[in-house]
Amino acid sequence: MSTAVLLINSLGTGGAERAVAAAATWLAARHEIRIVCLERHSSQIALPSNIPVSYLSNLHETSSAILKLAALPFLAFRLSSSLSRFRASAVMSHLFRANFVNVLARVLAGSRHRAVLVNHTRISRLRTEGIQGRINWTLCRLLYPRADLVASVSRGASAECARLLGLPPERAVTLYDPIQAAVPRLPSQGKPQQRSIAALGRLVALKRFEDLIDAFSAIATDFPELQLKIVGDGPERHRLEQRAAASGAAKRIQFLGQRADPVKELTGCDAFVSTSAVEGFGMAIVEALSAGIPVISADCPYGPREILAPTTDCTVQLEEDSDVEISEYGILYPVGSLKALKKALELILNDAALREELSRKGPARAADFSVERSTAAYERVLFA
Repeated sequence: MSTAVLLINSLGTGGAERAVAAAATWLAARHEIRIVCLERHSSQIALPSNIPVSYLSNLHETSSAILKLAALPFLAFRLSSSLSRFRASAVMSHLFRANFVNVLARVLAGSRHRAVLVNHTRISRLRTEGIQGRINWTLCRLLYPRADLVASVSRGASAECARLLGLPPERAVTLYDPIQAAVPRLPSQGKPQQRSIAALGRLVALKRFEDLIDAFSAIATDFPELQLKIVGDGPERHRLEQRAAASGAAKRIQFLGQRADPVKELTGCDAFVSTSAVEGFGMAIVEALSAGIPVISADCPYGPREILAPTTDCTVQLEEDSDVEISEYGILYPVGSLKALKKALELILNDAALREELSRKGPARAADFSVERSTAAYERVLFA
């Protein structure tokens, strides 16, 4: 039986990591699957015992960026050796460094495996992210065209990748993240004791969590029972906590940190909010839909519109001064517009009929990105 490897930086609790874990679990019932990590993580996702996990180094999530970059050629040779030992014919890698190692194993070590690269963000962002971003952008331009397939997790990101790297359409494909269905929340009986809105993601600048803190603070007086829950961790946490402390609503803003199952924290919320300026897809949006939580999202490139307004052009976003857009499966607002975000929150919180409609329709839309559907596409790519 042919073996396939899912290669990733580590098995932390991020969206890409959850997607890999979900895909591996589904594929392992039908094929020989292994997960290979470049490094270890202090908070690793739990996997079924029938999925072997191996590590190419003793690096850790806290290791320096320079060390991780310098290690890429060595990791490529170790990957090539591992593939020979596993008798693996295909490697699907996720995230930039794993993607680079996947291709370098063929370029430097002469491995003959099928190389499939998966991007979980839009690659154009790299050109504006300082020295590290420009290094990654250069490596993308040099290495990605040498892979068999370059996949992105939304149609908009795939089109951008093909355009920027000069890839033919058949080699720049879309592979949606496999989403584990959540248990939809039960309809509330009467007025809930505590109302809340939630956000989920890595606390980094691109996610713009400060917009949500500011918008929440602006409506806090009108909704005295409302709580804000922010699930996740990252380098921006201290700054965001300071912003919350100065907002006047600090006692009602909870920073819950990383969770092994972050979707559980959405249960019973009036709304899930994504304020991100950039998304490759929007895994947390689909997870919220699956749980029957109404969604408000910044209309950033490229995933949110593709998920919430699938009949519209996913490559066109709302202008900065635009009003909110009540779409088929959620509310979209212009990235960075505090006025529009505040209006979207007020719409959701004041309109029970709208909340119930979006809550009812969410799980059906989330099913379009289910583990079964999305991983079937992984299977075709890896075992064709």
